Amino acid sequence: MALNRLRGEVIKKVRSAADAEESRAIIEELRAITDRQRVRIGDLERELARVSPQVAALEARLESLREAVERGNVATDATAGGNVDAASMWAEIQRQQEQVRARITAASRFEERLRRLEDGNRVG
Repeated sequence: MALNRLRGEVIKKVRSAADAEESRAIIEELRAITDRQRVRIGDLERELARVSPQVAALEARLESLREAVERGNVATDATAGGNVDAASMWAEIQRQQEQVRARITAASRFEERLRRLEDGNRVG
């Protein structure tokens, strides 16, 4: 009887030790994953910091082109010095708008990934 009780306690202790070891392994694996995610987040933050000024410059250029078209002043840049027809100016505006849209989309995707990673780190 006492031997069975002792055997039961030994089995509980062995299982408890195995569970603790498994928990430690899981914690270490999660730490490694978190460290890798921090590196990736840092890379993404640097990329966003690099792209943000370009997006801002494109938005400013797009706005100036739009204002020029609205005023009817569709002169080319200072080196050309001539006038451009409205169709080609409009095509340039649309091209630059697409570039802005693509960069904003990339920034939005980055922010969404960052939010999900941060949410995942909070849960874990």
